[in-house]
Amino acid sequence: MSDKATLLLDTARRGELHHAIILYGPAPEALRALALRVAQTLNCLNGTTGDDCAACQRIARRTHPDVHFVEVGEERKLISVEQVRDIVAAATLRPYEGRNKVFIIDPAEALSVGGSNSLLKTLEEPPRDTVFILLTRSYDLLLPTIKSRSQPTYIGGDAPRDEALAADIASALRRFGETRDSATLLALASLVASADKPNEAIALLGETLCEAVAGNVEVGIPRERLLAAADTSMAAIRWLGVNADPRLLVEQIVANLV
Repeated sequence: MSDKATLLLDTARRGELHHAIILYGPAPEALRALALRVAQTLNCLNGTTGDDCAACQRIARRTHPDVHFVEVGEERKLISVEQVRDIVAAATLRPYEGRNKVFIIDPAEALSVGGSNSLLKTLEEPPRDTVFILLTRSYDLLLPTIKSRSQPTYIGGDAPRDEALAADIASALRRFGETRDSATLLALASLVASADKPNEAIALLGETLCEAVAGNVEVGIPRERLLAAADTSMAAIRWLGVNADPRLLVEQIVANLV
């Protein structure tokens, strides 16, 4: 088990887990296995990170009444609004027999736009003793508003991101927050658009904006402007698929920050 997974489970054991976490990485089975361990840890009768107690066994068999699996239905491609509304309704109820209600959404990128929007208010104002675990191979496809309300954890080795570029993006955002100099944004647009893989660089820009919205990166820019820029970054990734100009797309993203 990776250090990140071990730390996540220990955080859950201590009762300090964020109410919404995103597990992402290249191996869906590894994500599902960790999600089950988190659910077991949150409800283990012996207070461990998952053992052979009755609650842990029932969670492994998917028969525990407080652990819910939200998946794409047969002959469907998306998790429907109706499924999400069922989650929201169930989240308002107290746990039946465990300490926590756990909702595992797999895969999270299959949430429809309507479904994602229906989930937002619950993520903003989560009920007590409720944890949402979103699993995805494609973190960049999740709505920025979902990502900004969740704690992401990459599972599967080194995270697929350029740490140097991430630091440069955060630094440029902080400089703009301090100076409000539009030239800083133009330089940021040039930096991102000229990356070897513009789609990954734009995704990294969007991720950094989401981290700023969540308060994990302090940049001194109003939250609503950060959210608007993060939303635009999602659309920009799609436009790259039809050969749109990366520089123009990034300039449209950062224009929301002014």
